[in-house]
Amino acid sequence: MTSKTFFRQIYSDLLLKGQVVSPRGLKVLEIENYNYIVPAYVRFANFKSRKLNIGYIKQEFLWYLKGNKFDTSIAQHAKMWNNFINADGSINSNYGNYIFAELKQFDIVVNILLRDKESRRASIIILQSQHLDSLYDVPCTYSFNFRIRKDKLNMTIRMRSQDAYLGMSSDIPCFSFIHEMVLHTLKEYYLDLTIGEYYHSADSFHLYEKNLVTVNKMIAGDEFIEYDCPRIHDHNEVKFLRKLDFTNIPDNYLFTKWLIEK
Repeated sequence: MTSKTFFRQIYSDLLLKGQVVSPRGLKVLEIENYNYIVPAYVRFANFKSRKLNIGYIKQEFLWYLKGNKFDTSIAQHAKMWNNFINADGSINSNYGNYIFAELKQFDIVVNILLRDKESRRASIIILQSQHLDSLYDVPCTYSFNFRIRKDKLNMTIRMRSQDAYLGMSSDIPCFSFIHEMVLHTLKEYYLDLTIGEYYHSADSFHLYEKNLVTVNKMIAGDEFIEYDCPRIHDHNEVKFLRKLDFTNIPDNYLFTKWLIEK
């Protein structure tokens, strides 16, 4: 399935099947318990009228890699983040804090799958019970789960809530980059491992009323601009990314070069 077909199908589903609800007084079209499978290396909902900001997606993923929940620099790239800063200066939705830094669940997932190749326990947990009382920021994502089946690394994302316009546009690329990082880390040991399915499930998949006009254009034949980014080269590039020292980038680390270029 092409990127254009994939994203148009999702938006068509929302317009055809969505029901109007108003959480926090904001009117949205919502599908409950919506599931989709992202084709391998399909990442960017790059419609002409959507004006997808690839530069912002890069910044969000770099923010993940740093994994510092007190790093509010992301607000320089998207002002909405100013609304999500807790009283102590932290941002709960810096997923890198749970994946790479404080809880180091990336390494836990890899170790689980090295001990038991077909384990069902290789999960990264994002939403914590203490988040639910936050006045500012409750992470939208519950968890990532990784499974190896028939030498393919499958990933499942579970979300309590996903905005189909802004949120999904950066979620799919950033989550797929994590999928790739786990894949290449494991390929050092499982040489035949390849990318598997990225399965996504959202309790509330929704579209805000203010974005309806643009989405109608997108599914009515708006130009889709194909955009692809380099793939991660190998497990050594994963280690390089995690060091966060982007000087002297090896020539074959094209993903890293793409990620930091302006």
